[in-house]
Amino acid sequence: MYLKPKLLSSAILSSLLLAPFAVSAEEDVVDTGKMTVTGILPDRLEAVPGSFSIIDEEYLEERRPISNIERLRTVPGLNVVPDGSMGFDVNIGIRGQNPRRSAKAMIMEDGVHLQLAPYADPVVHYTTPSSALSRVEVVKGAGQILYGPQTLGGAVNFVTKPVPRNGEVEGSVTSAFGNQDYRLLDGTVGYGNDVGGFMFGFTQNKGDGVYSNSEFDVKDYRFKGELDITERQTLGLKLVHTRDRRNQTEAYLTPFEYDRDPYSHPSIQNDEWEQDRDVVQLQHIFRFNDNFKLTSQAYYTDTFRNGLRSTEENEDGDLNGNGNITSVFRNCPGQGGEGVLAGDVNASQCAGRHAPRQYYTRGLETRGDLSHSLFGLNHDTIFGVRYHEENVHRQEILSQSVAERENYDLALANNPGDVEEAFIKTNALSYYLQNTTYVGNWSFTPGFRVEDVRTSENFFEGGAQSNRESLSYTEFLPSFGVAWNGIANTTVFAGVHKGIAPARADREFTEDGGRADPEESTLFEVGARSTYFNGVSFEATLFHNDIQNTLIDFGDTFDNSGDSKQTGIEVAGRIDFGDIYGWTNNVYLSGAYTNLWTAEYEDGPDPTINGNRMQYAPEHLLNVDLGYEHSSGVNARIGVQHVSKQFVDDGNTRVEDVSGLQGTIPSFTVWNASVNYSIPNSGVTVFAAVENLFDKEYLASRNEGKLVGRDRLFFGGITYDF
Repeated sequence: MYLKPKLLSSAILSSLLLAPFAVSAEEDVVDTGKMTVTGILPDRLEAVPGSFSIIDEEYLEERRPISNIERLRTVPGLNVVPDGSMGFDVNIGIRGQNPRRSAKAMIMEDGVHLQLAPYADPVVHYTTPSSALSRVEVVKGAGQILYGPQTLGGAVNFVTKPVPRNGEVEGSVTSAFGNQDYRLLDGTVGYGNDVGGFMFGFTQNKGDGVYSNSEFDVKDYRFKGELDITERQTLGLKLVHTRDRRNQTEAYLTPFEYDRDPYSHPSIQNDEWEQDRDVVQLQHIFRFNDNFKLTSQAYYTDTFRNGLRSTEENEDGDLNGNGNITSVFRNCPGQGGEGVLAGDVNASQCAGRHAPRQYYTRGLETRGDLSHSLFGLNHDTIFGVRYHEENVHRQEILSQSVAERENYDLALANNPGDVEEAFIKTNALSYYLQNTTYVGNWSFTPGFRVEDVRTSENFFEGGAQSNRESLSYTEFLPSFGVAWNGIANTTVFAGVHKGIAPARADREFTEDGGRADPEESTLFEVGARSTYFNGVSFEATLFHNDIQNTLIDFGDTFDNSGDSKQTGIEVAGRIDFGDIYGWTNNVYLSGAYTNLWTAEYEDGPDPTINGNRMQYAPEHLLNVDLGYEHSSGVNARIGVQHVSKQFVDDGNTRVEDVSGLQGTIPSFTVWNASVNYSIPNSGVTVFAAVENLFDKEYLASRNEGKLVGRDRLFFGGITYDF
């Protein structure tokens, strides 16, 4: 393993560097009346020259989302694909991009990356629990060039709740219970005044996942604090520790196993996922005057994860005695050794493959926000620089016994000659500048981002170096946007920007090693958003994305495969009939629709896939909600989500093969509902929610096998705010 930097020493080092001239996160600061919280959208939303969405705290409290599946389905342009663990892994695809582990989107918490390593291995296995959030921001237009390196499709920022600053102790306690042994426990408590404040938080989600006996237990511990050291300077500190334990597999079912019982897996009680994550985030804000603010930030993340998989990807030759394809256990000592068919062995006595991986990231950033009047025109200018480092150690080892299956350290120690591993080191320097000029009802926003990246990879087999690869690139990413506000409460906008998405590290160790080049894109969009009519809000965006060096998931590796393009339209809106007709109570209808009519490969090295539909890029996404809000404190909602057919391979295979890896994902429609009652003058809210209301069985993924969507989940609970 790496020589592991200590969390405390890293925090001390970061704090020493945290001077007024040092670092900054890529976010604007919004005054909430409690403290400052970090978001990526500016104060003047009417001037944003691109599409964006905000999921606010009221939305989160009314809908009680467990994971990103429920949180983000009302955002147009986003395809959130489930996994086998109640949706805690993160698979967000934006405007036709492959959603696998959100590798082509910029996913952040309070402006800092949630990717394990955004340059070297940009996958996401964690996002902030809903109960810790004040809002979620999604930016898909030209403004996303302030946040990187993923600037190809969009940025998602999870903004955590602020520290109280009103001179009183504040907090909340939530408990919920449901079927599938689901349990939620959440609590926060904090205090603050004019000088500063602090807040502690804890969240636990536990229960049974998609498969029977696929237990999960995810705990989140949080601390936030801030101190006004002068009238113009504020220091902030955030600490997060996450402990994630699940019985989870990524080698899903064969068609034979799926047809027999889609909610049962032969190795699920053996397979385990563990992740431990520590984050330190230090911030310094220096308000020179009302027009100039320098925000400084240092961050450090330490993430260890290990995935134990007893079975492997299905293959055509894995036939049981009845001629059916079944899952294959990687290694069952004393029962046939490697490659034994499920059903022929006692699974509890089998071993499995460990994939322990250690990720360290650290960075310093300085950002300035300046309002000025140059040449008699008003301007808002944002400029900044960030230095970022990553150290990654990836290992794989096939355990040879039950004891080694249960302890990856033992497997590594007992089989040093069989260990495959890679050391990846990345250094990245980023610069960005964006200036908005206001001319009457118009605003013009040119900008750019520069990514200067150096990555080296060293591969070892049995302790001996087998290969060395390096990749260096400098990308200049310009952007330009324009917005017009000539109609009251309405913005018409257009924008264009260049973007990139660094490649993921390959899943498996290959003979040639190395990695693919980053994807490069040019995104165009034009649209409008408006609240012109009382009780009516809407937005619509037409977009087109041209991508070079398109990355395709080939199973073990991620490789460049020519160009691609995506074109479509997003529409979202809400009608509040109570506001329109002056009712005391409100009935509302809201919806989001995406039509991605083009998402295809072109000019690739394999001409047979030119014109084919891209992987996991449904043409239609629809979400509609009908709700009722009563002045007594009751609100209720029923919603429906529709996802159209998806292809899972670049060859657009339509007929399912015997392994289940190829074939389409048929369209599906699922219903959901929630109800809340806030008891007046008590601080108490009781709630209930149900997902997959009619218990529809549907196919969610074919990644390494067939994965069924989550069956009906209903839960209820109580929240007490004080």
